[in-house]
Amino acid sequence: MIRSAGDEADSNPTSTRGISRVIRIIAATTGAAVTAASLVLTGAVPAPAATAVTVHTYAPSGVGGGTTTSPDVASTKYQVQAAGTPVQAVRYTANRNNFDIARFASDSRTPTITVTLPSTTIDTVNIYPARYYPSGSVSVSADKHTLTFQMSADARLNQAIVMVNGDSTNVTGQPYLAVINDPLEDPAQRPDTTSAPDGSGVNLQTGVLNFQEFAAKYLAAHPNSTAQKAPAATTSSMAGKTVNGTAVPAGQQTSAGSLVSASSVNVRYPNVRAMAADDVTYALKAAIDTIKANPTALNTLYFPNGTYVWSGLLVNGLDGSTLKGGKLKIYTDEGALLKNRIQAYMEAFEPAIGIINSSHLEIDGRGVFDGNGVVNYNARSVGDSHDAYRSQHQGGVMVMHSSDITFNDTYERDAKQWNYETHTASRVRFNNIKALTPYGQPWIDGTDFASGQDITANGVFTLGNDDAFASGHYNPSDGFTPLAPGVWGNFQLGTSTPDVQGYANAVGAHDAVADELGFDNYHWDQADSKNISVSNTLNWSVGAGNSIRIGWNSYGYRLNNYTFDNFNSVSAPAGGIFTQNSPKPYPRISSIVVKNSSFDTSRYTSGPIRLNGGNGSTQTITADDQATYGLAPNPDGSGATYTYPKTPISVLSLDNVWFSQQKTNSSPLNGATNVTLNNLRVAGQLVEYSSQFPLAPSGIGTLTSTFTDANGQTRNVKDGALTNGDTWVGAWTGDQTKNNSADLTLITRNTGVGLMGEQYTTGSGDGKLSYIQFPISSLTRAPSQATLHLTYVGHRYSSVPSTDTDQLLVQPVSDTTCTGGGTSCPVTTMTWQNRPSFTATTSSVAKSATFTLGSTLIPEGGGTHQGNAVDGRDITVDITSFVQNAYAANRSTLLLAVGNAGGTNHELRFVSSEGATGSGKLTNGTAEMAPGVTVTP
Repeated sequence: MIRSAGDEADSNPTSTRGISRVIRIIAATTGAAVTAASLVLTGAVPAPAATAVTVHTYAPSGVGGGTTTSPDVASTKYQVQAAGTPVQAVRYTANRNNFDIARFASDSRTPTITVTLPSTTIDTVNIYPARYYPSGSVSVSADKHTLTFQMSADARLNQAIVMVNGDSTNVTGQPYLAVINDPLEDPAQRPDTTSAPDGSGVNLQTGVLNFQEFAAKYLAAHPNSTAQKAPAATTSSMAGKTVNGTAVPAGQQTSAGSLVSASSVNVRYPNVRAMAADDVTYALKAAIDTIKANPTALNTLYFPNGTYVWSGLLVNGLDGSTLKGGKLKIYTDEGALLKNRIQAYMEAFEPAIGIINSSHLEIDGRGVFDGNGVVNYNARSVGDSHDAYRSQHQGGVMVMHSSDITFNDTYERDAKQWNYETHTASRVRFNNIKALTPYGQPWIDGTDFASGQDITANGVFTLGNDDAFASGHYNPSDGFTPLAPGVWGNFQLGTSTPDVQGYANAVGAHDAVADELGFDNYHWDQADSKNISVSNTLNWSVGAGNSIRIGWNSYGYRLNNYTFDNFNSVSAPAGGIFTQNSPKPYPRISSIVVKNSSFDTSRYTSGPIRLNGGNGSTQTITADDQATYGLAPNPDGSGATYTYPKTPISVLSLDNVWFSQQKTNSSPLNGATNVTLNNLRVAGQLVEYSSQFPLAPSGIGTLTSTFTDANGQTRNVKDGALTNGDTWVGAWTGDQTKNNSADLTLITRNTGVGLMGEQYTTGSGDGKLSYIQFPISSLTRAPSQATLHLTYVGHRYSSVPSTDTDQLLVQPVSDTTCTGGGTSCPVTTMTWQNRPSFTATTSSVAKSATFTLGSTLIPEGGGTHQGNAVDGRDITVDITSFVQNAYAANRSTLLLAVGNAGGTNHELRFVSSEGATGSGKLTNGTAEMAPGVTVTP
């Protein structure tokens, strides 16, 4: 039967722990129509649970050290309580108000959340990840202005997304509410904050440098107005060379730079914006140098509550193992706001956090790193253009050529580009990190571990604009290198009017960053990636991208061993799990494992999986590729041209993975040695038939698709289709206008008027017919055999001997030719008076083998019959010709009328799709009992 709105949930839903019923929007399986669940209102919002929950509310961001007002603006839409404690929700409005954020910490993973919307009438509510917030997890007050839910223990997440009067297909301008429930902070992370006796900020006894105190002293002694200098003219690294036919003169210099007003727009190197008096960029470098100079005494850089404006937290060339305790600790108080300025010039490299050429660092604390990305890249106000050929790529948090780095509780927002990223990094751990950039800002991935080894992210919440996770995006700044066509093309090199000076200045901008980093843009990523693990994540995307993308621009390096556990993606518009082996040399991907995860497929424009592995052909990397463009060097060290085979992906494994909706398009699987799919769920149903998760395999060594049945046995997914709609209709006067697509059983009873009783019109007859629809669009050819499977429940009358026999009769019908004279009678609205019109004949029907009625009795009438016994026999009918004809006619669905041959008082029942799965299914029903069609190719 058609599942009513609100029931598309995991077949093993989380406990609701006494919370009232849910209001949700569930997208129909086509992904086109959205149906709102009926409101079920409570008289009053339940009081918080009696168990005491400790809730810590955070200090306002940026207040302290002379700053008295936070730049954060309180939400005008939401009033939030966690376990009865008011929690402020903050508006994120840099570029549309897509999200409000309610953040707190508590000692409970399952606090009761109460949200009041004084000016909004609540018609529908969706909470994400939807897998963990099924029907029954939300209550709404009688006045429809307050909702209450309990955070899910099964989700194992510190976050949830609340969408009122919208769902994941609506991505802009709601705004929606993100609830962040951090664990209480470990007191051991907090340093000794005792001020130095001399007020310098440098406490050699505690090992802590208080940056607020230090910066005040430093700027007083070294004002930015005196310290800042514009770049001098220098000889270009491209002087004397020919680029696209244009000769760059020998001795060609960059222009001499100037300091320009901070409000200037589209400032390009060597011009530089004048620094504000309170810009602490130089003070930061001096503080780090002070720590380096006192390695036996200092090991902590501390940021008290307050506002810091700078070029970002840049740590370059620091080996924390040389310090007391073996690492540098950077700690931010919860009210610290560390905000990027408008960057010095268009091409400058100023991420919110940049860890470069460093090791043994730990970043702790609950402060907020703000990349100021929207304003930085808003060239219509005070920002700069950020096309790839005009500027350096830079993200929110960047770990480059560094190792042994740990982030604990780091909160980054409004990134300029990717939120969190790694490049040639090793042994990096991200714990309970946030990256909140919910804007229509280009290139805002969630976590983008472009390259690295032994990278672990546990506890991740991202709001972005592009891929939720990506890897293999090597050298994202290669579009801004001296020989990149976009660069020299932008300056008309190779034409009659080349701008050689503009080109030399752009090269100078590139070289300035390369000198600062210690490597150029072709060498951000210089090693194979391996052992990347991402777990317990929630990711939302506004405008582009995939849930997981691996393999883009790998530059000939290998990508090995990716594991995703409890990875939850919401609203990604492109697709799900995507491996991309172009345009740069093939990446040689090995193992990808995804388990215990959920994917909101509502906006996918492609299959949930797009696997693109190698076919064994040869990949060539030339000497010029290596020498000029940074591709992986010849393993023998010679730099000579070399080749390698495009090997298949070794392993793709999905286990206990949930997809919110059935998509009509198949998932292509190309070039893999072993593919294993186990216990997948689509639209809340366990995948038992191939049509539920259609695949298009090619070049696959071994493909195994299994599920665990009700008895705990592992079984192969069957070729065929599970019903996507079923109902029964009745001829009795009281049944004639009823649609029974919510019933847990299907019923047949032959009136004797027509071969199946289908011709009955008036009188006192009690005939019943069932109609079952199946998707067949996933078939790639007409099957050699097709079999209908129905699970027998029992019959109605005790007066009928158990030894009586009957058989099923089945005939294909159309829901556009109806008994009511109309042209539409779909399963969802079908009644006896308006149902498919047909005439059954002995030559038009297919018949089951005869079977005995047995001794299982089911009471009269429709409804649930939830607790009744189930006979359990599989009654089969050969419908091969029906499926073959439907395939030949290019139909996407097959609708069948099902009746019984007849017999005195033979009223038979079979398990419906609703009776087989869902929270309200037949007590004795199992998922394997749902109506299905198996096929043999």
